[in-house]
Amino acid sequence: MIGLIGISYKSAPLEIREKYSFTEESNLLFLQQLQIDPDLIGSVVLSTCNRIEVYFHYKKCCSDKAYDAIFRNLEFFKKSPAEERKYFYSFEGDEATEHLFRVVSGLESLILGEDQIVTQVKGCFKVSLDNDLSSSVLTRMFNKAFEAGKRVRTETAINQGSASISSAAVELLFKHVPDIQQKTITLIGTGVMGELAAVNLVKKECTSIFITNRTYNKAVEMAEKHAVTAFEMEKIDTILPQSDVVMVATGAQSHIITKEMLEPFIHQRKEKQLYMDLSVPRNISTQITELPNIELFAVDDLQEIVKETQSKRKEAVSEAMEIIRLVKHEFNDWLCALELTPAILNIKKNIHDINAGELEGFLKINGITDNEMITRYADHISNKYARLFIRNLKHVTENGKQREYINVVNRLFELNEKNG
Repeated sequence: MIGLIGISYKSAPLEIREKYSFTEESNLLFLQQLQIDPDLIGSVVLSTCNRIEVYFHYKKCCSDKAYDAIFRNLEFFKKSPAEERKYFYSFEGDEATEHLFRVVSGLESLILGEDQIVTQVKGCFKVSLDNDLSSSVLTRMFNKAFEAGKRVRTETAINQGSASISSAAVELLFKHVPDIQQKTITLIGTGVMGELAAVNLVKKECTSIFITNRTYNKAVEMAEKHAVTAFEMEKIDTILPQSDVVMVATGAQSHIITKEMLEPFIHQRKEKQLYMDLSVPRNISTQITELPNIELFAVDDLQEIVKETQSKRKEAVSEAMEIIRLVKHEFNDWLCALELTPAILNIKKNIHDINAGELEGFLKINGITDNEMITRYADHISNKYARLFIRNLKHVTENGKQREYINVVNRLFELNEKNG
């Protein structure tokens, strides 16, 4: 069984989503915890600012049992209450496949068709793949999802216009700070989102931009690349009083900016400060809004900006879905053919065992000690019948699509499937 449970900006507010976010390290620890279940074949965890999803491949198992096992593991790992399951959605089989293809193609993103999701999914998938925690089926499904995503972006207009959370954030800044080109902007975080924000701000002719990161060398590298100024994170207390706009996009699991950090200087500022938190979990304490001249925005505040850019892209959704259905059909054909593998292997083994047993008895009864020609002929006949059975099996089952016929063949030949 292939399935997933997930939570996203569509199903839950930020204060719920941030509880379930994963770093790369915690992602691996959770995957390893899941692997203790003997019925689990493989799993992949996707964690971004807008969604957390657990994809899994179970041996033959009812969906309710599989979902409950994943939820219980997640609740144990995150120390979260079962009552929060109401915020999650779940899919299995064909629906799970289509959902992943839609996610990678950007159809489930806050910014329809955005490109950043591909990098994020690849990074999360790599954690599972590099640690042998995926399965052949999940690996194939994710690779076909990347194929679908690439085709959707190259063959449709799904990513025309503003194409990322960062660009939407910059648009929001311009709405609230019209003269932003004359303002001092501080960016914290040099990941994909932070760099995209820098690129968009530079394009808008903002010149007073300061960048920092936990690893100073990364900040220097990005600053040189975009002709802005890098500073060490330890100097944040001296940079914040000078900043008119502060944007944070990091993977930190706790607050980087707190009310206590702003209190020493905020009353001395004449102009307001605007803070933009693009991190999940949030890196800016909401308590800063208790101070005067402070505006705070988070990921969920980008909804209105997004609506303005969505109309052009929505026209491409139907074309995107045609591509997704086509690639999904290819994956399903492969999956159905895979269903035949245990039966094919068992047919070959069954006929081989009969051939070996009968040949040994025939030679013994007839007092024949060694006859290569008889052995070769027996192997030839058994192989020929095996190929005949397998060819007919593929035809009758429509290459694995008709699962009930596979079960009939197994019972007919007294074959026992050993693989779930």
